[in-house]
Amino acid sequence: MSRDLANLRCALPIYTVCNVIAIVAITLLSKLRLDVASFGAVFFTVPLLVVGALFTRRRVMGTASLILEVLCSGIVLSVVVLLASYLAISLDRPLVDAALADADRWLGFNAFDIVTMVNNMPVLSSMLMYAYSSFSLQLLVLPILLIVLGSPASAYTLVLSYGLAGVVASLISIWFPAVGAHISYDLASQRLPSVNLYYGYAFLSEFNAVRANSEFTLSLATAQGILTFPSVHTAVAIICTVASFGQRVLRYPVLTLNVLMLISTVTHGGHYLVDVIAGIVVATLALVTTLVIARSRIPGIVALT
Repeated sequence: MSRDLANLRCALPIYTVCNVIAIVAITLLSKLRLDVASFGAVFFTVPLLVVGALFTRRRVMGTASLILEVLCSGIVLSVVVLLASYLAISLDRPLVDAALADADRWLGFNAFDIVTMVNNMPVLSSMLMYAYSSFSLQLLVLPILLIVLGSPASAYTLVLSYGLAGVVASLISIWFPAVGAHISYDLASQRLPSVNLYYGYAFLSEFNAVRANSEFTLSLATAQGILTFPSVHTAVAIICTVASFGQRVLRYPVLTLNVLMLISTVTHGGHYLVDVIAGIVVATLALVTTLVIARSRIPGIVALT
């Protein structure tokens, strides 16, 4: 086993467990309550994955063990990021949409003009909608494909970088809550038959409720991605592209998909351009941190894994 993989294989579960402990403690002290029944599938699946990973590791079933490990950490970190995002927005700090829109104007960018242009290209608009919707599917499928294709270190890089980026984005969003460009520019009132504005508005009821209510119950059935700055979709697009670039069979399909996802963050996700820029910065920091962890020299780490 390579040192990179050994380091990441140790770091990912440690990071996951530490985040679970922290997020549970913070949630208990917050106004957030969980609809436990709605998380039933997670509570059932994760222990099975843990048992399966331990069993296959003892049986020296390398590929199966790696897949089960990244799936387990990926699912848990996705829940952690979801909870962290709701906790961040629940602090009900003043909205910063005006400042974000001003920053876009300073950069010479107008989201309304871009959405209007895409509205005149129905085929492109549909492609962008599918690309934006691929967020969860990429996080689930790409790590498995990378392991099967012989790049397990890249799979661990993807999952750990996502976990880092999601938590950092949640922390940043405490001071930058925003409803996004679609709502800010009132795009729902415009004639845009080719652009599906679902993602730019679907989160609004959850966003407003978790801010306004003295106690808020989070159900996995109705949960939404409620962060706008930084854009987590952008961070995931960058992370998935970088993690997959070493595999020729994945390189260009994933690159194409995530270029479309980057564009769709503005056209279909309701993000400002500065959200996207911030998402790129967060993804870069997460990937660099993961690279440092992978290249670290920790005596005995290969033997431990």
